[in-house]
Amino acid sequence: MKKAQTAFCISLIVASFLFTTCSKENNQGNNTSKLDTLTISHSMKGWELYSWPNGNDWNYSFLEGTNRVKTYKEVTENKIVFTGIDSLRMVLDKFPAKEYIFWIGRGWLSDIWHENYGNLSLPDSNTVNEIKSYCIKRDLILVVNE
Repeated sequence: MKKAQTAFCISLIVASFLFTTCSKENNQGNNTSKLDTLTISHSMKGWELYSWPNGNDWNYSFLEGTNRVKTYKEVTENKIVFTGIDSLRMVLDKFPAKEYIFWIGRGWLSDIWHENYGNLSLPDSNTVNEIKSYCIKRDLILVVNE
């Protein structure tokens, strides 16, 4: 049992390191080549996905699920922030099958954070539906909290 726990902890550390090396500095540039080395392990509490507009595109931030509410700063200054739907699909390709991903929208945020959620929101319904379909194809469980 100790070996399994140690292996799991090492996997989480490696995944955290890889996420850090795959982040984009100041949300500029193309991070596609960095995504090639990204690996994502199963999370017992799933993953949280946040999004917000970035000019004509969208930023997407993944945080590992926990029992606590994240702060705006944690979400937006997270090391796992990607810009664009193509990058989002590439990250989703890294998740193991049957993984839970909770996409946090403005309604949920306003209930929890009240008015301190800045510009965090879901993109247009076409984009949300496209990602829902993509997750179904990848055997991922996407829960959209609007």
